[in-house]
Amino acid sequence: MKRLVLAVFFFVFLFGPQKVGLNAPSQPEGEKIEEFSLSHRDQSGEWKILGKTALLSPDQKNTSIINPKITISDKKKKVLTLQTAEDGRAEFNIDEKTKRINSLIATKGVIIIQKDNQGEIIFKSVSEKAVYNGKEKVIILSGNPVVEQGKNRFQGEIIHFFIEENKIVIEGKVKGTVFPEEKD
Repeated sequence: MKRLVLAVFFFVFLFGPQKVGLNAPSQPEGEKIEEFSLSHRDQSGEWKILGKTALLSPDQKNTSIINPKITISDKKKKVLTLQTAEDGRAEFNIDEKTKRINSLIATKGVIIIQKDNQGEIIFKSVSEKAVYNGKEKVIILSGNPVVEQGKNRFQGEIIHFFIEENKIVIEGKVKGTVFPEEKD
């Protein structure tokens, strides 16, 4: 039965846009898939979503991914990894044509790390919520967000991280520590 449910679930991913997210409290619990995994690769890069558990709603349209780990890499070999606390959750939307992640919302102890093509950490953040917009390549952090870029450290009410530019914009009650760049 689990194989059939898993096959139906992947069919929905391949042939239509869907929203994978938190079950509403009023919905009864559907099928449970342990060690959830889904990935896609194309010429622009790849993404992979792993989860401790996926809970499919009875109608197979909504799923709650518990303890997700999401990895997105581009053709330049930059890798962005997003992971939540053990009881964290994620919901996401996949573009039906490109199979790329349109949007993603992760909650509870969200840690994001971006590494360059040599494996060096160029960005690290901790927050209670992260919202990824795939079209604009921006992540919006909220819930006590803290960002580290090199030795520099920033806090604010909301932090926008523009992935392509490796740039942040901070809103409300900004705190930061900035070190001058070292010249060789």
